[in-house]
Amino acid sequence: MTAGANPTAANDGSGGGTSGVWQAKSPTIIAGLYALIAFYTWWVMPAASSGVGDVVLALGVGLAVLAVVIPVRGLNVGNRQDYFGGLTLIAIGVLALWASRDLPGMRGFAFGPGTAPRGFAIMLALLGAGVGIAGLFTQGPKVERFAFRGPVLIIAAIFVFAASIRPLGLVFTSFASIVVSAAATDEVRWIETIIWAAVLTVFCALLFPWGLGLPLQLWPNGLDPMQLFR
Repeated sequence: MTAGANPTAANDGSGGGTSGVWQAKSPTIIAGLYALIAFYTWWVMPAASSGVGDVVLALGVGLAVLAVVIPVRGLNVGNRQDYFGGLTLIAIGVLALWASRDLPGMRGFAFGPGTAPRGFAIMLALLGAGVGIAGLFTQGPKVERFAFRGPVLIIAAIFVFAASIRPLGLVFTSFASIVVSAAATDEVRWIETIIWAAVLTVFCALLFPWGLGLPLQLWPNGLDPMQLFR
């Protein structure tokens, strides 16, 4: 039986060539890379964030141990999607802790600007640890070919919102961002997308400026369609 007809051979990283070497070594390489990121984050964190720094250091040590144990013990990652997904969640949580390192935390019982971001980042990292460990001891599908369309357009929608909210206002920016993000899938239906984008835009226009009282500009500078009804 050839390797192409044997799903087990294709999934355990025993294939030949560069692809086979990468499949066999990638669990160790990715864990080691994320461990270095965690150690660097712990190193640059201020002394005031000692509690958060301890969490980051523990995550880094755990990733480093994982990078050593997998090749030494010859562990086979049965569920590579969960394993790599869990490690990526840990890395995102660590990077979020690094990004919020200068924000003040709790003072007594009062929440500071950095309390919620750090709390969510720690929960995300711990969740990722659980998912990654489960991927080591369970069987699952192999990692499929990565599709760039979805992530690229979702990130593009975020940049569209950030670049347009001030000059174009909330109405046009929300509508454009929703349409761009909807194009992230090749199953998009444009008529339904435009209708749903219009509904969400109206909801955002009512919620943020009026419902929550946030000082968000609805329309571009010099344009106010509401004047037609005054």
